[in-house]
Amino acid sequence: MLKIALSVAFFCSLTFGGEYEEWLKKQNNNYTQYKKSIDDEFRDMLKKDWESFQTSMTPTIYKEPKPKEIPMVKKEVEVPKEVIKKSPIVEVKKIDEKPIIVEKPKVIEKPIKDPNFTNIKIDFYSQKLDFTIDKSYQFSLQSISNDSISDSWDKLSKLEFSNFIDEIKKYKNSFALNDWALYLMINKIANELYNDQDKANIFTWYTLVKMGYDVKVGYSKNEIYLMATVEQSLYQIPFFSLDQKRYYILTPKGRLNNLGAIYTYEANYPNAKNQLSFDMNSKAIAIYTNEKTKLLSFQDNNQKYKINGSYSQDLIDFYKTFPQSEYQLYFNSQKSPFINNSLLRSLKSLVEGKSEIEAVNLLLHFVQNGFSYKTDDEQFRYEKVFFPEELLYYPYSDCEDRSIIFSYLVENLLGLDVVGLKFEDHLATAVNFSSRIDGDSFLFEGKRYTISDPTYINANAGMTMPQYKNKQFEIIK
Repeated sequence: MLKIALSVAFFCSLTFGGEYEEWLKKQNNNYTQYKKSIDDEFRDMLKKDWESFQTSMTPTIYKEPKPKEIPMVKKEVEVPKEVIKKSPIVEVKKIDEKPIIVEKPKVIEKPIKDPNFTNIKIDFYSQKLDFTIDKSYQFSLQSISNDSISDSWDKLSKLEFSNFIDEIKKYKNSFALNDWALYLMINKIANELYNDQDKANIFTWYTLVKMGYDVKVGYSKNEIYLMATVEQSLYQIPFFSLDQKRYYILTPKGRLNNLGAIYTYEANYPNAKNQLSFDMNSKAIAIYTNEKTKLLSFQDNNQKYKINGSYSQDLIDFYKTFPQSEYQLYFNSQKSPFINNSLLRSLKSLVEGKSEIEAVNLLLHFVQNGFSYKTDDEQFRYEKVFFPEELLYYPYSDCEDRSIIFSYLVENLLGLDVVGLKFEDHLATAVNFSSRIDGDSFLFEGKRYTISDPTYINANAGMTMPQYKNKQFEIIK
């Protein structure tokens, strides 16, 4: 109690004695000297010998290639009336009345009075962003070596950088950017500043380190690369292991061929411990502009339907860069208002008043027949997992893409729980109905799930593709 009283008294004497500003200036100077000391120590560490790390890569999540041909039930199987009667009427979830269009945050451009600062503007998915940066951002890169990288760090560490980072954080929050989008934004700024990918990687590295992320730079084959620890597993991206952590090599393209050996340092910048997170499970990334529409046709119970689905071209362009990751990330991602308020609203009117089994079968038939099948290898020559919006853009989709959008529709329209079923070369889904449904099912965590495969054309819930009967699968929650 005495210590608190003395502290308050001392603070008051400083304030009312006109000495507070002098005390605060001293504290700021002490912090500046402390920061300078850390930056200098890190610079000196970078000049020491770097080690060679061998990179490797996980090309795909599947053990076997996915089937190029998929089976078809020749004729829709009619669900018996007594089964429909036992299945409760669905309680369709409430859908927003109209899309919520998120506009870019208003940037108040003020004349820069300080001659040491300048503006930098970038186009980021149809949004024009404005940043203020220290004019002394330029640095030379004499060679691709740890000495040159150390000198670059030394030059950047002398910049006034706090306002720039505050602006980055503002845009990150305004657009609900995940860390992959954050990386792309910083890299875009860096390329605007330097028009050189090696320098851009150094600048991006420095910025992310100062924001507290566990990232490194290294070099291989006379190029500089940025490496980061990531919360999720990534595929088709080279990585190396250090201190039981994987460092993935990042590129704005999202995919990269294996590099072999890469040279980098072991130590970490103090307090730069955060992993990048590619999750989008709390908010939809708010860069959706450039609305496009696609007409989708399907048949259910011998009745034909046509509905419109809307998506954002800018969001599609963002997804084109997205590294392939864990299926949970795609299943759990928040979707854009465009797809929520086109697909969900259109399908809502078709499932209202139906029993659970009828509604699930309708959604199954929509996904089975509304989209054309082709494997990723045939369409892209590499494995690519779709977010639901991407099925509206690309001409073809395969099993995991259909499972992800089917899960999204069932959970957001019918409120029923869905899990993914990963076979060696196939992905399907299973639904937890409120009542027992005839057909193939299993128990998981005390609930019964009925297999519902959105790739098996014309199949109803409870029907498994013939080649996967009695095959083992992994459950994706």
